[in-house]
Amino acid sequence: MYLKKTKLIALILMLSAAEVAAQGITGSPYSRYGIGDISTPGTGHNISMGGTSAAESTPMYVNTVNPACNTNLPLQRFVFDVGFDVKYNEIKSASESEKTSKATFKYLVGGFAAKPWWYFSFSMKPYSAMGYSSINNDSSHVMEINGTDYKFGYKNSFEGKGGINKVSLSTAFKFFKVLSVGFTGSVLFGNIERTQTSSISRSGYVINNTAYPYTSNFYINDKRVMYGTQGDIGVRFEKRFTSQKDSLRDALRVSLGAYLSSGAKLTARNEIFMEDYHYYYSSYYGGVNYYTAKADTISNDTVSKSKVSIPKGFGIGASVEIAEKLTINADYHTQQWGKFLLPDDATKTKFRNSEYMGFGMQFVEAKTYSSKYYRRIIYRVGAYKQMTYLELNGHGIDDKGVTFGIGMPVGMLLLNLNCQLGTRGTTEHNLYKEKYFLVHFNATLHDYWFIKRKFQ
Repeated sequence: MYLKKTKLIALILMLSAAEVAAQGITGSPYSRYGIGDISTPGTGHNISMGGTSAAESTPMYVNTVNPACNTNLPLQRFVFDVGFDVKYNEIKSASESEKTSKATFKYLVGGFAAKPWWYFSFSMKPYSAMGYSSINNDSSHVMEINGTDYKFGYKNSFEGKGGINKVSLSTAFKFFKVLSVGFTGSVLFGNIERTQTSSISRSGYVINNTAYPYTSNFYINDKRVMYGTQGDIGVRFEKRFTSQKDSLRDALRVSLGAYLSSGAKLTARNEIFMEDYHYYYSSYYGGVNYYTAKADTISNDTVSKSKVSIPKGFGIGASVEIAEKLTINADYHTQQWGKFLLPDDATKTKFRNSEYMGFGMQFVEAKTYSSKYYRRIIYRVGAYKQMTYLELNGHGIDDKGVTFGIGMPVGMLLLNLNCQLGTRGTTEHNLYKEKYFLVHFNATLHDYWFIKRKFQ
């Protein structure tokens, strides 16, 4: 009965993930550029360990960055992992500040061991996310009509949303207990939308020496629909040193991992919708002023088709596990965004190669060997520094922060609360400084599958 319930929970989680299609989370003005904010690699526990993931291999989690790291998944179990994000932002310019918050479903991943040497995994998660809005008001203008001053103003609203999702299927092989090789095939798809609404309002639309309100709006929606494929390859070397005091434990486990992500050619379809909208005085009847709204569609068409090239990426990392209690990870990732070009990009953004460096530690006193609950609680800390792919006003946008988290086992579930506290950008050079606090919650389910029972 218990297994039926856990499998039902897993199925519900899978259907929920398919419905929302791994949405992204952001609220940053920097997501306006390029294809939006590039998502942090890895799952929840990687986030709380400084984003490190290139070499770590554990039977508790599926690794979505380096497929070769999944060769320690347990036999006859299916591992599910689902994640949710809540992000708080404080955005400052040289003269203004704003606070925002957003929440979203983040990812679904799963994996299992088909053979002691053959492993499979899958994931659904965002690759990038766009989400920003801004308003520019100017109502200080005055127009003189027949000797009378009437006010009029301009209002420009900008908004962006959407992103690119990534669905991946991976397989990995283990050789001689020390070497693992993995492969991932991914489908990238999604759209990014940028909209602009420009309004002109007048308090003095004059008819027969009488002023009436008048508003003229111009609306433009630029939608770019993209899809394509991508492939990754990963390797991992592992060396275990046995414990003389406890035969059930490793005294030391050293792992080195690396992955190479191929570039992707995304087919892009650029759709433009433009509309001119007027609201003005039309007539007077029975003591009532009547106003008329008129909308003219200027354009509603696919204006261009092009290719968007996602550049190659590379990552390398090391992981050291001491007595199956203390794990120390260090990672370096880079991606060649310097030559990236988004066709018909109105922002004319300059891009640069991105770099990510992370460091993290995890401690658990006893994984499964203790009946005392507090000894099985997992503690994690980390730090990271990133050169993002954006270069604005001649200055690169950097991101840095600290991470921490906790893992709590509950039956077949492992509940993780992970936090990320960081800053990005600067208020100098007409830019924005962003302070953010990300709370990530993920639940990992270990369910027994592939077991033939005598009694049901």
